[in-house]
Amino acid sequence: MTHLKTSEDTAEASQHAWKTWGNRHISTPSRVFKPRTLSHLQKFVAYCASTDQRFKVVGASKSSSAIAQPTETMMSLEYLTGVVDVDTDQSTATFLAGTTVRDANRILLSYNLAFENLGRLDQQTLAGAVSTGTHGTGLGFGGFSTQVTSLKLITATGDLLECSETSHPEIFRASLVGLGALGVLVSLTFRVVPLFRLHASERGRHYSDIVPVFEDRSRGADHYEFSWFPGSKEVRTRRLTRLPLLTEGYMAPHARLSQARRHGGDYVLNNGVFEIMNIVGATLPPSQGMLNKVSNWGKGNRRYADLAPSVFGQNRTVHQNNMEYAFDIAEFQAVMKDVRAHLSEEKIQTGFPLVVRTSAADDIPLSPAFGRETVYISAREYWRRPFEEYFEGLEKIFMHHGGRPHWGQIHTQDAAQLRKLYPEFETFTALRQEMDPQGIFLNPYLEKVLIG
Repeated sequence: MTHLKTSEDTAEASQHAWKTWGNRHISTPSRVFKPRTLSHLQKFVAYCASTDQRFKVVGASKSSSAIAQPTETMMSLEYLTGVVDVDTDQSTATFLAGTTVRDANRILLSYNLAFENLGRLDQQTLAGAVSTGTHGTGLGFGGFSTQVTSLKLITATGDLLECSETSHPEIFRASLVGLGALGVLVSLTFRVVPLFRLHASERGRHYSDIVPVFEDRSRGADHYEFSWFPGSKEVRTRRLTRLPLLTEGYMAPHARLSQARRHGGDYVLNNGVFEIMNIVGATLPPSQGMLNKVSNWGKGNRRYADLAPSVFGQNRTVHQNNMEYAFDIAEFQAVMKDVRAHLSEEKIQTGFPLVVRTSAADDIPLSPAFGRETVYISAREYWRRPFEEYFEGLEKIFMHHGGRPHWGQIHTQDAAQLRKLYPEFETFTALRQEMDPQGIFLNPYLEKVLIG
């Protein structure tokens, strides 16, 4: 799009390959647009609307679904990053949408502030994390999108719209998990909290000691989750307790050294060693059960405390394909019973554990946690191993129990099926049609899940 360049703005337009984290979806768009200013971004969107051209905004590409897959033109917000404003009196922070969660954490840290809850990955862009419904764990906390107090997006006409609970509230609520279908997010304002610490307790426990009482354990903790390798009798629990920020004394040199060792050990174990174990498992499938036992043994039981962002997030580099479904918490026991029986019967072997987390209910139209306290069950598989049969079997169980798929992960549901799961689905799709009648923000994935 070189003809869109102006003397005051520059943008790159070049061929660039795009792929999901697990390499399941790959495309090579003919044009890549990287705006450096808001005005240039607006001109580009208006141009696409006037010429009836579609484009997709991409982030860190940590999703497994094709939600952000570009066809002809790809837009990256990698130059629209950083902090816009931090209001310590109002406890809010505004960032440009291309900022990663990791960088936002670092910026907030300098103000002794933090996000109130986070997921495990911090490489995502803020826009991507919000648009796909990213979440952490804890029945007292909503997903990442529930921390947003206002946002700015560029509509299909190229206009800049400021949205909040009092300004364009319908668009605001829909955009909190907007799938990239309503416009281009350019900035997000978050409710933030004073910086705090987390005490983590990670333990190996017997399956029958944890799963039957998971809801009670979750209600008794600030943040609680567990992971389980199919076929194993052991689960690994992770309980996080929120603590006040201490004085600088706790960050004495020996404490810093201890933290550095833990972070380094976690990185090596969760990435280098884990990658090797998955390569071995993919090459020699009969060894997978033993490898999983070694993985559980290697992590052991431990307790530690650190600043919240360092405990919430983990730097994961092993490429994988993911599927996650969200359920009413009342369905959890029945789901796990069916899942365990199915995996045992099929003798499924995988190098990744299932991960079980929770969240509070919210009122965001396309949030998987809409209207109900939610349990999330996430299945993952190493990118070099086939996952189709494994995921297909689980998805049948998940759908039987009224599960809602994570928008950024692998699933097979279409608009006809999703319409039954979301009470405000028609409201969202009607708003999308009104805001983008030409469909310049659509791609084949969004057409499937929103139109059918």
